[in-house]
Amino acid sequence: MPQARPDRLPTSSERHRDLVEALERLFMQEGFRSVTVDDLAGRLKCSKRTLYEIAPSKQELFLLVVQRWLDRIRHLGWAGALEHDDPERRLVAYLEPGVAESRTASGVFLEDLQSYRPAMALLENHQRERTNVLRDIIEDGIRRGRFRAVHSALVAEMFLAAVGRINEPEVLDRAGIGFSDAFSEFYVLLLNGIVAPTADS
Repeated sequence: MPQARPDRLPTSSERHRDLVEALERLFMQEGFRSVTVDDLAGRLKCSKRTLYEIAPSKQELFLLVVQRWLDRIRHLGWAGALEHDDPERRLVAYLEPGVAESRTASGVFLEDLQSYRPAMALLENHQRERTNVLRDIIEDGIRRGRFRAVHSALVAEMFLAAVGRINEPEVLDRAGIGFSDAFSEFYVLLLNGIVAPTADS
């Protein structure tokens, strides 16, 4: 009687993807400075060699995770915005992934990100790209009478400045609010400030 075939083993790329997902969860909770590659290998149940196949150092693993996180926010934002024609709904859909995908970001993660210049460079580039798209959405909303006649470039720059402050752990500590909730509050303020009043309101 023939033996049953074993389940298909995961490919190397699938294994690496799963490890990067696990690394993201770990780094989001604990940052990267307090853990060693030995710690990571033990907790992820893999060899150090496998981790070094993904990136050549702990710092590069952290950068990979940060880039993956930021890319996902931008991709989901774009996809959400494309689902709507109304500028207000488009703006909400574009900004919402920044809140949803940051819910697990701990204060330790933010501190490590802030203190590691290559990671901050990734974040700053991400914020500039997000701000440029935000400006385009605002300008479209102004042309269509859905938003107040605000200075779109200034609003976008204010957005960038506010995001920079929200990224500072000490600011969140003083305010007594988490990273994701702070973004959510800020988006409410932004929308209330630029959405034009309607006859119904």
